[in-house]
Amino acid sequence: MERRCHLALLFGLIAGSLAAQTPAPKSTMDRLIVYGSDFVFGVKEPEGWTGNSGEAATKYHVNIVFFPVAEPSRAADLTIRVRVNGKVDEDTAEDLKFDLQHYKKDYPKAVFSDLRALHPEYRTFSKLVYVPGDFYEYIVYVNPGPQSKIAFSVAMSKMSAPATPNELKAFESVLKSLVWLSNSATIQK
Repeated sequence: MERRCHLALLFGLIAGSLAAQTPAPKSTMDRLIVYGSDFVFGVKEPEGWTGNSGEAATKYHVNIVFFPVAEPSRAADLTIRVRVNGKVDEDTAEDLKFDLQHYKKDYPKAVFSDLRALHPEYRTFSKLVYVPGDFYEYIVYVNPGPQSKIAFSVAMSKMSAPATPNELKAFESVLKSLVWLSNSATIQK
């Protein structure tokens, strides 16, 4: 599946020049557009982070991965990842439950904790999975609704210690900015 990422700024500039120099609103010009053969979505790059939808995303088996710019966070092996998942029904809570069972199997000492993570438009299902002193995984499954053939998983991983308030703010920023655009790639390649 070919994955590419384009800054919405490019589209805003083109549209702006075609619309008699009427500038596009900032809110439509600061989103990354990520697409593959059967999906298109938008997401904002959090302040102090950089996104990669190429080789690094492939390494993590996701569609886009964000890395912090600050060295202390980079040293903590901290990432925010967004992956598109096909769905067969609307029971996203059951999908999360199934995946959590695999965590427990792979990491018998894993602890599960509630995580409040909301999207302004879509249903979310979330959990914090961690092994104290080893890793912390903040997981949110996002369902754009029955009109969408996909669901998203948004996850932040950090080694050794829980995420800081600023790291959680970046995670929340990615989650809340996520927007499903289409079931198929409609962008001209």
